[in-house]
Amino acid sequence: MKQELKTQYLTLKLKISQMVLRLQENQGTIKELEREVGRLKTLLEEKNKELNLSSQATKELEKNFKKSDKFGKIVVNTNNTAVPTAELKKTLDKYIVEIDHCIEQLRKT
Repeated sequence: MKQELKTQYLTLKLKISQMVLRLQENQGTIKELEREVGRLKTLLEEKNKELNLSSQATKELEKNFKKSDKFGKIVVNTNNTAVPTAELKKTLDKYIVEIDHCIEQLRKT
């Protein structure tokens, strides 16, 4: 009986030791995951700031793009000779294409 109780005691002590080890491992894992969550939250805040800046830049470019439509109307309405008007329109069209490209790049970011 005494030997049996001693065996049970040692078995329970071993199980408790194993449980304590697993508990410590789990606590370490939890701390690692909490650090990772903190890092990811910081990264998310940075990305949100970048997104807000990009959105503001996009809005500004869209405002400028609307102004470029007015330039196109000016080109059409000028009474100068055909050659300078054609060159001006060609240059403005080039700028408009570049602005469109910039807007598209900002949307992809």
